[in-house]
Amino acid sequence: MSGVETFSVPSSAEAISSAWLTALISDLSSPSFNLERSFTHGSYWRDLLAFSPDFRTVCALPKIQHFFSVPVALARPSRFRLLPGVRHRWIGPTKTFIQGIIQFHTVIAQCTGVFTLSQSEDSSWKVWSFVTMMDQLSGVVDRFGAHTPLCRPAEWKTIMRYTAIIVGAGQCGLSVAARLENLGISTLVLERSGAIGDGWRSRYESLETNTPRAYNHLPFVTFPEGCKYIPCRDIADYLENYQRILGLHVLTLARISATSYDTSSSTWTLSISISGQASITVTARHLIGATGIGTMGGALPFMPSIPGKSSFLGSVVHSSEYRSSSYFGAQKVVVVGAGCSAHDIAQDMANHGSQTVIVQRSPTAVASRQTIDCLLTGYVGQDIPPTEIADRLYVALPLSALQNSQYDTMKIHAYIDQDLRENLSRNGYLLPGPEDNFLHRLFVRRGGFYIDRGCVKLITSGEITVKSGHEISHFSPSGLVFDDGSQVVADLVIFATGYSKTTIKQVAESLFGPQVADAVHDLEGWDSDCELAGVWRPTGHDGLWFAEGDLFAARFYSQFLALQIMAREMGLLSPDQKTYIPY
Repeated sequence: MSGVETFSVPSSAEAISSAWLTALISDLSSPSFNLERSFTHGSYWRDLLAFSPDFRTVCALPKIQHFFSVPVALARPSRFRLLPGVRHRWIGPTKTFIQGIIQFHTVIAQCTGVFTLSQSEDSSWKVWSFVTMMDQLSGVVDRFGAHTPLCRPAEWKTIMRYTAIIVGAGQCGLSVAARLENLGISTLVLERSGAIGDGWRSRYESLETNTPRAYNHLPFVTFPEGCKYIPCRDIADYLENYQRILGLHVLTLARISATSYDTSSSTWTLSISISGQASITVTARHLIGATGIGTMGGALPFMPSIPGKSSFLGSVVHSSEYRSSSYFGAQKVVVVGAGCSAHDIAQDMANHGSQTVIVQRSPTAVASRQTIDCLLTGYVGQDIPPTEIADRLYVALPLSALQNSQYDTMKIHAYIDQDLRENLSRNGYLLPGPEDNFLHRLFVRRGGFYIDRGCVKLITSGEITVKSGHEISHFSPSGLVFDDGSQVVADLVIFATGYSKTTIKQVAESLFGPQVADAVHDLEGWDSDCELAGVWRPTGHDGLWFAEGDLFAARFYSQFLALQIMAREMGLLSPDQKTYIPY
């Protein structure tokens, strides 16, 4: 293994990082694969395809050494270099880390590693978390730039052959298509709606991103300049333009009428019905579901069964049907739920004259947008790094660290938006305790939180009332009755209660049938490593993949899904698909 190459004027953080990298190189090359010089006993190592053809997070030094000894020996990492931009990162009022990025090569790929160093009891700096990821397979040249658009105009026929078929032309489907075409893998995208972006156009009109514009670009094509937080209709227009710029092959108004998989040839065959046209047959080796399993999706809107609904004289809708307060006018409104959609809808109604009540049945974690901006980078008062750097820093915290409460989460919880939370508490709003904090809900649970866009001010000023801690007993003709006997009068009740049947196994059955779904792993969201099970990674069925998530996930994880497919197309995996075979 080669030595360390550093850039820019050394600083204390860079000097510490350089010394750690020297120790890491020595540890990785040691015959006994002993990592004690560079890792602590409680370190985390997350690998995204650099050493293993799957996503793995391993905690604790003995387990790390046991798992990575063989993959590292096979990969023979070399040509390490420390990239500029090493910085101190503060988490909470006192906790500080040193964080930076290295690049290195294995026998099959160029890779990146994000290190987060903490100071040990003996004052030495060792890695607390280490995230390694494959960037590019050796010998595979990106087509973007040299070939724009990426695809030639489609020739639509009744029988077509592609290497990959993607179901769903939202942010995830289009991102994966772009990544695959960039690697030279022919891809067809099927979309059941009439236009790309309709998934965003059909949401409530006040919806906008809670993360800054730079965090929401898709691969290769940035958002046009504009406001910091992007309205949903602008996202829809961007997705349409994205397809046009890259020339991606997308069939709209397309529905799958039959799906089959031939194990002998490892080939999918899909029969596609298109409104007003003859049916077509498409074959491919890879099939990717990108219809929205969690974020932005769900098979069925969930509406709780509450007695007495037929007696209610007002209107009842699910949040998926809500578009704007202008459709309803000023009314007495009850919004059931306390997630982001519930707060946004309540804010929209209250801002346009409605007397609004939020029914909060259990505690909700709340943070400001400013805090989210800070959490994304950790660089308070410093310039936000470019998107490609920020993406890597964003995943520098393994989710299992939050799951296992190893991230000093109680102190962080006390630090996040303390004044905001105290004001909410004084108005009867239920907040979780430090053992169930915002970070855990945002990154691991992916629910039960609200990122404030202005609703907190309406609650603390009394313009929105919160009814918390009680279950709804039944409807009355004039509103809702709760289990403590209290009542809330309403003309309109909006249930912002999410969706059901959203696991990948359920989505696989609805898209491709029960036979395909039977082979899909169903691990209730997370595996034992606290990696999202079956999404952006193997599902249990050969040649079947799923992609889901927000705009960040679409941009970042689409690269890894494309690399996994490319590695299989190049024959780089062992027969059991657990290790790489160098070519």
